[in-house]
Amino acid sequence: MQYTIPHYYKNFHCTAGDCPDTCCAGWQIQIDPASLKKYRKMKSPLGSRLKNEIDWKEGCFHQYDDRCAFLNDQDLCDLYLEGGGEKAFCRTCRTYPRHIEEFEGLREISLSLSCPVAARMILTCKEPVRFLHAQNPELDETYEDFDFFLFTKLADTRSLLFRILQDRSHSIQLRAAVSLALIHDLQERIDKNALFDVDSLLERYSSPNVWQWFQNRLNDLGDRYDIRRKTKRNLFRLFDHLEVLRKDWKPYLNAARRTLENAPASTAEQKHSFSEIFTDITAEQLLVYFVFTYFCGAVYSGNAYGKMKFSFAGMVLIRELVRAQWLQNPDQLTQDNLIRTAWRYAREVEHSDFNKIKMEKLLDCEDRFGLEYLFSLL
Repeated sequence: MQYTIPHYYKNFHCTAGDCPDTCCAGWQIQIDPASLKKYRKMKSPLGSRLKNEIDWKEGCFHQYDDRCAFLNDQDLCDLYLEGGGEKAFCRTCRTYPRHIEEFEGLREISLSLSCPVAARMILTCKEPVRFLHAQNPELDETYEDFDFFLFTKLADTRSLLFRILQDRSHSIQLRAAVSLALIHDLQERIDKNALFDVDSLLERYSSPNVWQWFQNRLNDLGDRYDIRRKTKRNLFRLFDHLEVLRKDWKPYLNAARRTLENAPASTAEQKHSFSEIFTDITAEQLLVYFVFTYFCGAVYSGNAYGKMKFSFAGMVLIRELVRAQWLQNPDQLTQDNLIRTAWRYAREVEHSDFNKIKMEKLLDCEDRFGLEYLFSLL
């Protein structure tokens, strides 16, 4: 079994009661079968409480006011405190904020942006993210019907994506445009079952000439303020089709949308001021995070372009939510506001399978989210 992690992964430490939020509220905590079996057999007073505070039919902990039944007033876990530490946890509580993507013979492990500590690590990282690899030869597995050839092409493409996104000799606008176009062209080959042509595609996008070609294309497209405004509006309308996980999300989102809708076009000075908060490195780290976490999952759906659009949309929506706060209080916006916005977005979108699937499906609409519409958001 092979394992891949980002270089900052092992630096994570939970801050428990000092965390600005809690991972034990706002979403349903599913319990794995092995833990359910263990909890059912417990005979102590904690075991009695577990029997009362678990929804055995749904396989999850009960919640009160959107808080796990075991979350106490100090935002600490009674199950941890009374059950002897992490050994009392179910798999969900034991692994979060670690996110694991499973492929045949490979586990890719990231830290979820929805965790405030992880979000700070991701967004304050100034150096390009490196990915570390390890192997346990004693563990092996075979997945039935796993398309290893497609996975290989996706992994090769993602490696080039990282090189493009992390090439800081070019603007993030140009890097994002090249990345979107690359996956657009990859999708055409997937749809035509022409994976044999992927290597030549990667070779073409590895050429130094690709940068000037796409810069000229962006220059030819111009500013296109009206198209950009319309595409942003369509992007925010995606939220109207998603389930809401936290009570405070909808008012926050609606206030941000009103602010952005009523805002006039930004001046050059305003753009520069905002770029000092939401920097090129910020956009790069968000794109790399989303791409690493989700892109190779296209091996199961065949929709690489949808994964790339989802990654790009995540970066843009976080950027625009931060912009809304900046427009409301330009002199008071800090890096802490940026980090908080990122993990709030991730909690609403990434922790709902329905939301991720629905968002990816809606982004398939080329009449609203075609390549040049996405370019306008840069």
